[in-house]
Amino acid sequence: MAPHPSARFLAAAALLLVVAGCTIQTPNAASPSGTVQPGALVGTWVLDETFDSPEQPYISFVQDNTWSASDGCNRVQGTWEVDADGTLTTTSGPQTMMACPGAQLPLAVSRGTRVQVDGDTLVIHSSFDSTETTLVRSTDSTVGPQGLPIGYWVESNTPTAPFLSIEADGTYSGNDGCNVLTGAWEQADDEAILFTGGATTLMACEGVDQWLNQAAQGRVQAGVMTLQAADGTVLGQLTAR
Repeated sequence: MAPHPSARFLAAAALLLVVAGCTIQTPNAASPSGTVQPGALVGTWVLDETFDSPEQPYISFVQDNTWSASDGCNRVQGTWEVDADGTLTTTSGPQTMMACPGAQLPLAVSRGTRVQVDGDTLVIHSSFDSTETTLVRSTDSTVGPQGLPIGYWVESNTPTAPFLSIEADGTYSGNDGCNVLTGAWEQADDEAILFTGGATTLMACEGVDQWLNQAAQGRVQAGVMTLQAADGTVLGQLTAR
């Protein structure tokens, strides 16, 4: 007896990677029967284990259809959509590339093709490499994108825009639109990000506002880092990418 059509699924699917700037889009395979409400995916998800990494690896799906994930050292962000049958479509941006003893959760999202949500358990399936990643919903307020500011922060989506790449090992690098910046950072008790021991190249660039190399601290709220000089003067803002 032939299986009912609702129990059938595609045995294979073509995977198309569209690289446009820093964005990767992953169209997805069809899923078995079942329904997923998009709201059920919203939240922060972790593996049911701990890791010897600077932060707990996580995946966070936000109501505005953006997501972020960390492998414990590096972060990546993107957008997501999920159909009622669980088919997942994502885009993803750049990430820092530190070697990490954590878990490759950003890859689980960017290669994910289908999701199943059962209460506080999430399973991400990938037709790319036939893997499944099982996660549980996190209730720890220190886990997720509101934690350490690891990742890329940019002023705008232009090639010469100022940016910072903040690493989990307490270092940063970047460019103010003219000169290369390097240094160390730490998080203060009031959650401000303090930039210490910085160095910069000394090129003169006509018409470039080099405000970023004057930054002494930053504060993050809703994915935006506001940079201030040592005297508290607001210099500018960078957005997480």
